[in-house]
Amino acid sequence: GTRVASLGDSTPISQQRAIVLVAHIHVLFVSIAAAIAPFSFQDKLLLEPGEADDAPAGLFPPMAPGLTKDAEIWNGRVAMVGLICLVAQAVGTKTPILDVVNMWFGSLFY
Repeated sequence: GTRVASLGDSTPISQQRAIVLVAHIHVLFVSIAAAIAPFSFQDKLLLEPGEADDAPAGLFPPMAPGLTKDAEIWNGRVAMVGLICLVAQAVGTKTPILDVVNMWFGSLFY
């Protein structure tokens, strides 16, 4: 196939892989833009006709016990912080992510 670029001295990147890479980068930047500045005309796919959208939760939603929307927002945000810590440790120590997870669990898995 056609070679677009190469990694280092010897590993070429095919045109197909370059297209997939560009598509992934596009999705990443569109996702970041949608999270930072959602457009007022965005499609509300999950809302029924006539149903109003919830107000934004804000940076720190109230701490509410039980199964509430605010509690779920907190759960999701804490999970994302954990994922960021996992990736940061894997990148910082140049260790595969699964090895970091295994280390976090005290070598429980292997």
